[in-house]
Amino acid sequence: MADYTYNQYIDDILQRRIVVCQKVTQAVRRHISDLSRAKESYPYYFDDTKAQNAIDFFGELVHTKGSLAGQKLQPQPWQQFIIAVLYGWRRKDNNLRRFRRAYIQIARKNGKTFFSAGVGLYDLISEPGAEVYSAATKKEQARRSFLDARNTVKYSALFRTRIRMLAHSLVFRDGTFSALSSDSNTLDGLNPSCGIIDEYHAHKNDDILNVIESGMGQRQQPLLFIITTAGHNMNGPCYEEYERCGKIISGIRGYENEDYFCIIYELDKRDDWKNEKNWIKANPNLYVDGAVSIDTLRSDFKKALQKSSDESEFKTKRLNIWVNAAEVWIPSAKWQRCKKRFNENILIGRATYGAIDLSKRNDFTALTWYFRLDDGRIYAKHYFYIPEAQIDIKMKTDSYLIREWIKQGYIIPTPGETIDDSFMKEQIRQDAQIYEIRQIAYDRNLAKLLVEDLCDDFDMIDFSQKITSMSEPSKDWEKLVIESKLIDNNPVMEWMVSCTAIKHDPNDNIKVLKPDSGKSSKRIDGVITSIMAYNRLQICYAEDEANKNISVDDLIS
Repeated sequence: MADYTYNQYIDDILQRRIVVCQKVTQAVRRHISDLSRAKESYPYYFDDTKAQNAIDFFGELVHTKGSLAGQKLQPQPWQQFIIAVLYGWRRKDNNLRRFRRAYIQIARKNGKTFFSAGVGLYDLISEPGAEVYSAATKKEQARRSFLDARNTVKYSALFRTRIRMLAHSLVFRDGTFSALSSDSNTLDGLNPSCGIIDEYHAHKNDDILNVIESGMGQRQQPLLFIITTAGHNMNGPCYEEYERCGKIISGIRGYENEDYFCIIYELDKRDDWKNEKNWIKANPNLYVDGAVSIDTLRSDFKKALQKSSDESEFKTKRLNIWVNAAEVWIPSAKWQRCKKRFNENILIGRATYGAIDLSKRNDFTALTWYFRLDDGRIYAKHYFYIPEAQIDIKMKTDSYLIREWIKQGYIIPTPGETIDDSFMKEQIRQDAQIYEIRQIAYDRNLAKLLVEDLCDDFDMIDFSQKITSMSEPSKDWEKLVIESKLIDNNPVMEWMVSCTAIKHDPNDNIKVLKPDSGKSSKRIDGVITSIMAYNRLQICYAEDEANKNISVDDLIS
């Protein structure tokens, strides 16, 4: 292993002697391309000595858990490559580090947290006046990298004589390494030289990352180090970062970023996740002593074949595949087909069928219209309402994109602490001047007063929310989506679909629900209104078609 250098790893990938995914190959080719550019006017150069020094440092780290406890880390080929690139690339004008930001995505049990602890320790001893933070939204998660670093100092004869171990920090000369979370007493006055964001997929917003990054302004060569597995929230900041990094390393024009290093270990899109030959793409430490074992993966795989929630967990944690929800109903790939360019002007004067869902505590109030187009497809139009007083809360608990959606007009804030239903009533009356509103479905448990105000002017249809009433309409709506016959471009609705799971009863009835119904971060109101609106459209259209075939003689016979 000592003779296996990062250069050999690069060559093995380029010559296809080892199995890696496309994004890893692209990261390697980016490095090779930059080496060629460095010979010319490119503002960066690669320092082999600094790269090797960093690798040697990581080789002094001591394992503190499992069968390898007490033994020094032997940096694996993939780790050597990341270390070499992060610390070997330099600026020609001042010899400072090129990469100020790094994104590493890798499956669990591949030494992720321990690796990030090494990044923090290296910065602690190499950067004058270092301020290293292991950062997360919760204190427990933030302390994981810090505690791994603290324990390796404790186990290492080399480190423990040089680094002081305090209860909540490590100290080297005038530098410190500590844990930081968004629930800390204060986040003011930080001057980070290195910020480690572990398990970024669990972050509902990017508040803590922004705090770290904004505090780095006075540093000459700071490093924001993000390391994570895939997750379930495809409308969160981590998935957005994952998408951005994929574009950076694939060289898409407009996404060039010379000081951002990205590498993603995952299965490729066309790979069969059930074929264990592909698993190594997400698990570069597979078959390495003391790391993730093939037997463990096989055991978890058997569970995944028996239960959908275990399948989701296996895909995200073991294969590094992004999956919408723990028990996702509508796959993201299927919903993406619903997003198509559309000119709403052609809807003027057209018949529409609606549904309303009033907010329960922290939910959204939703109004949805469904239109049947001439080619048989269905177009969806949504209005979503939240109280102004809940915006900041929902930014943290629901989606960090709430304000952006408000700005774009997809969410309508109403004054006060609770929803003012008059905004929805006014919208319905305005739309009645544009479209032919045939019916509006509602849940009697929540909309009694609203219905009383509207029933004189509109055909209001009581729609029971019981599983026996919702099952067939839900299955019909699912079929509409799967067959790509729905057009729905609303990003709030896309998020709500990603929040939606289903439950079955013994009679194979289904009902949509939040996968974590005891929590407040999932919203499915637009899915409920869509199911109701489509059901009313189907029923009325079928009745209209049947009436076309009835003659006057039939009526009087």
